[in-house]
Amino acid sequence: MCRDRLLHFFIFPAIIGVIGGLSAIVFRDLITVSSSLYGILPFHSPHNFYPLIFPVVFLFTNYVSKKLLMSSEDITIDKIAKKISLWKGGFDLKKGLIVSLLTSFNIGLGIPVGREGPIAKLGGVLSELFFKLLKVDRLHLPIYLTCGVSSAISATFNAPVAAVLFGLEIVLGRVNNYILIPLIISSSIAAVVSHEAFGNFPAFYVPPINYSDRSLLFIPIAAILFSFVPLSYWMFLKLFSYLKYTMRHIWKGMVIFTGFVVGTILFFFPEAAGVGYESVTKLFGNNFTGLESLEIFVAKFVSVALSFGSGAFGGLMSPSIFMGAFYGYGVGNLFKIADPEINPALFALTGAAAVLSGVSKAPFRSSLIMIELTHSYQLVVPILLTSVLTNYFISIEGEISFLKRALLHKGIDVENVLILRKSKNFNLKDFIVTVNPLYENSHLAVARKRLIDDKLRYIPVVRSPSNPILTGIVALRNLRVGALLDDGKKIKDIMTPEPFSLSISSNFEDVLKVLALLDVNLVPVVDEKENYVGMFDIDAFLKFLSS
Repeated sequence: MCRDRLLHFFIFPAIIGVIGGLSAIVFRDLITVSSSLYGILPFHSPHNFYPLIFPVVFLFTNYVSKKLLMSSEDITIDKIAKKISLWKGGFDLKKGLIVSLLTSFNIGLGIPVGREGPIAKLGGVLSELFFKLLKVDRLHLPIYLTCGVSSAISATFNAPVAAVLFGLEIVLGRVNNYILIPLIISSSIAAVVSHEAFGNFPAFYVPPINYSDRSLLFIPIAAILFSFVPLSYWMFLKLFSYLKYTMRHIWKGMVIFTGFVVGTILFFFPEAAGVGYESVTKLFGNNFTGLESLEIFVAKFVSVALSFGSGAFGGLMSPSIFMGAFYGYGVGNLFKIADPEINPALFALTGAAAVLSGVSKAPFRSSLIMIELTHSYQLVVPILLTSVLTNYFISIEGEISFLKRALLHKGIDVENVLILRKSKNFNLKDFIVTVNPLYENSHLAVARKRLIDDKLRYIPVVRSPSNPILTGIVALRNLRVGALLDDGKKIKDIMTPEPFSLSISSNFEDVLKVLALLDVNLVPVVDEKENYVGMFDIDAFLKFLSS
């Protein structure tokens, strides 16, 4: 037992941390090698070659993706998280290595995509390979894969705290020491490995930014403006998906043309090429005008959307930070007209966090990433406010994303075609089971006997036999409290009042929300008059989905 605990909490996480750190180092070295290829070309600057090389790169990427039966979405953070949550791993070593190699060369050549998704996938692939060689229990594999992905993120961004939060929030969705300790150790060690290679520096140097409380009054307006960026981006991608389907007979030609367009855009705006962190650092130093920042934002937005729409592999985190920063700087300059004391760099930083949070639907994690990347701990308030408000203004999508993510942690993919078909045949009444209720004025001993004899986790409580309105629920934890009370106490004194319940008219989507929000196996069902009807059997519903 002691040996197993030592392996789980310390040795395995340490090894994973080293793997994650080395993954980030190797990937960034590959980018450097790729970018050095421009040194052999007879041009003064690499961007002179963009309109010629990008069509070839786009076409080759599409060819590889077709051969590997992969899409650019397969290496996004959310897709990686989905794979771990639903299939408990299953990374393909060959595909993972090829995609990582291809993406690193694409970024090095100037394709405007991010590196975090490919690095995360590489960290997960190598971690899974290591543990398969050790023949580790598959039950623990999701935890170790999460550590591998998070450690790679920690190393590439020098953001171990945000990487831990990423593992908890996105991949596993639950918090306990059995998961938390390995995550912290692996992410910390990955950061140390990265420090040895690249030094312990923030991703962006941000000069001290002072702001007045008056500046915070502009944040709601800024959040509204920032919310249009992720919404416009997703609409652009949906349009491109439609075009890809309707113009599939000439898609190769479209890919070549798109590559030329992206190359031409970046020829005139080379600041938007690649990951673009150097340009963002210059921006924070107020080295651009407001108009220049908006022009570069448009160039980045269009080139990123066209690149991903055409099937380019890469991450979306870095482009989101870039677009949010340049757009935010332009917005800050507009606010400066109304208030000359405003520092546009403040809105560049909050814009980066806001757009990132809007794209990822994770405001707290996105805020923490930006704080760690810039070491701007004094700007916690405006960063958090802007991120939260931006997500609020796109709250419908945010809610959907949250529910999807929570259900994935329970093995349910709501985007699966088979599950969508099941929804058409759903009838809540088919899953109601009979559980006789308790009555408010009954003695505690009655509840204790029912819970033990019937082997139930909880029992609904109604007012009386003649008045079956649902008023509460009794669980074993309530009895632990009740045991401390006088013997004369009744069920109503220790029950949990106003429990969550389903209506007899609840639909398929209502039940999915219950699954996402509650960790229960039975849910009370009431009629239109709030009278108790029975219990909805979650286990039977899950069998229905998986059958």
